[in-house]
This record gives sequence, structure tokens and C-alpha cells, in this order.
Amino acid sequence: MSQFHPSPARSRAAWTFLGAVLGLLALSCLLRAEAAGTSALADASAATGRRMFFGDAALQGAIVGHPEALPPRLAVCANCHGDGGAAAASFGPRLEGTRLTEVRGRRGGPPSAFSPVSFCRMLRTGVDPASILITRQMPRYTLDDKQCLDLWHYLTETSDVGSN
Repeated sequence: MSQFHPSPARSRAAWTFLGAVLGLLALSCLLRAEAAGTSALADASAATGRRMFFGDAALQGAIVGHPEALPPRLAVCANCHGDGGAAAASFGPRLEGTRLTEVRGRRGGPPSAFSPVSFCRMLRTGVDPASILITRQMPRYTLDDKQCLDLWHYLTETSDVGSN
């Protein structure tokens, strides 16, 4: 009875193949872990944005032409943009991902869509993505970039916008 002994070249090829398969498996695991971590960060960001939208995290805002900042309870997004009630939703437009990110005409301006950058600019300066000035009743907010992106993530990446 003869025993099979692979040649050194065949043995190296088998080990190389096994190493490549294990390397791809490890890379796949790392990419999945990174995606899960990114998803967890986005979820945390959206949760922070939700707290700002409903006033559980104070926002600093002022009405154009008024020297003093609004009291935090009056600078709450849900006051005008909906908290699940129809009356509040009628004062300001509902803020949902598709309303913000779809290309459409706003306030008589040319079609445009919000991006995170143009959304933050609008909150701070009152200028929308088509360079149209929004109504002065909308507060101009003092937000850092993280706060602004947290609010953007809540509005564009969750399905419960305006549901408290």
C-alpha cells in the first residue's frame, strides 16, 4: 500500500490557497464590524437629533431682528414642524427625508435639494439651497457641526420624524 505524499509545490499551493481564503474571511468580518459600528454611530446621531427636534436637548435660536435669543422651549423644531399633531404641522412644513432631499421648488425658487451642508447653512443663516431666504419667523440657530448633522440624520434617516 502506497501513501500519498504531495509534492512541496503542491503543498505550498494548498497553504497559499488556505491563507487567501482565511484572509478574505477575516476581511469580510472586519468590513461587517465596521459597517455595524458606522450604523451604531448613525443611530446615536439620529437619537441625539430626535432629542433636539422635540426639545429634550436645548437649541439656541433667535428670530431675525430681535436682539435676544428665544427661550429654549420656543426654539423647539416640533413646535412648528410637527409633533404628530395636525395643528403644529400646518405652521411649518413637515420635515422628512424625502421632502428635504428630493429636488423640488421651494418658496418660489428654482428646484433644489438639501444636503447636510445646505441644511446647516439654512439653519444658521436662513438661506436655503437655492439661495432663497426663508421666512423670518423661522429662528436662526447657533449650532455646531455635530449638532447640525445629528438633526440632519434624524430627519433623513429615520421613519418616525414628528412622532413623539
